[in-house]
Amino acid sequence: MPTDSVLTLKLPEGYSFADLKVRRCDDDAIDLDMDLVKLICSINGLNFHKVLQNPGPVITSILTLWYKSHLAEGGAPDALMEELKSQGQRLN
Repeated sequence: MPTDSVLTLKLPEGYSFADLKVRRCDDDAIDLDMDLVKLICSINGLNFHKVLQNPGPVITSILTLWYKSHLAEGGAPDALMEELKSQGQRLN
């Protein structure tokens, strides 16, 4: 997903960044609430099943935008997100 798309992604009202429940799995993969991802896909006109075929770009965009918004609104830093940022995974 191009960087410009990150700026236009709509987030669902009434939810917070913590609702994504971002966590690291045993195999170092990232896990999050896919029902919430499905909702985000829906409000942005994205086909959830196609996103699941290659989730990286959309998930990265969701995490990037929502985390930046979370911090900008005075939210506390998230240890995992800060770790991802330090690894340069397009979350800075």
